[in-house]
Amino acid sequence: MTSKLIAEIRGSAGYLILNAPDRRNALNFEMWVGITPIIERFAQDPKVRVVVVAGQGTQAFSAGADISEFDHNRASDQAANAYDGATEAAVQSLYRCEKPVIAAIRGICFGGGFALALGCDLRLASDDARFCIPAGKLGIGYGQGATTALVQRLGPATTADILFTGQVYSAAEALARGIVQRVAPAREFEGLVENYITMLSENAPLSLAASKAGIRATLSHDPGIRAEAERRFAACMASEDYKEGRRAFMAKRKPQFQGK
Repeated sequence: MTSKLIAEIRGSAGYLILNAPDRRNALNFEMWVGITPIIERFAQDPKVRVVVVAGQGTQAFSAGADISEFDHNRASDQAANAYDGATEAAVQSLYRCEKPVIAAIRGICFGGGFALALGCDLRLASDDARFCIPAGKLGIGYGQGATTALVQRLGPATTADILFTGQVYSAAEALARGIVQRVAPAREFEGLVENYITMLSENAPLSLAASKAGIRATLSHDPGIRAEAERRFAACMASEDYKEGRRAFMAKRKPQFQGK
């Protein structure tokens, strides 16, 4: 584990914090490698209902991949494949986590940081957040996996605009284009994140897992992913939480879901 990642549980939320504020939370190879086991640990912890990914401080979610490492990490095909595999695994760990994953974005969200945020289910931003993928300005080819994620989440035209221009989007522009789902003034941002954590934590975990699996299945032609979505739907409908939800509705009280 690297000191540049902080993993902690706050109430019902598991927080993964990118902890390199002196470099605007740029993601080095060790950080990419370390993300996956943290997310897997949160996924297995019954106390965790929601996962939050954030950057340390207020200046940046992440300025992207640490380009100063590229001469070393891309010095050979083997090294480049290892690096690309680590980044892909990190993003996929967020996407595949059965629990809701929120990107809490303040300040800069560029390049690899943008890709990491897109791996999350929801992106919440402060009004001083900025978004950019500068690959075209750096001569970097944007990988197929990352491009597919952009197109699936944002559509081909917005993806083209992001990648072709390399322009910086404001939080308001990101909201209009569907890059983020909510924007709040910086002074109110923590309240927005806490409100989402509360809303999601109070809902039935199996229902949320079924919904996330259903969304993945809709975007995939993989029969295994579609079968998993059907399995989770069936498990949800056979659960004690489903019974609790019906009882609570009839009694006009708040349900107490246990994830069982």
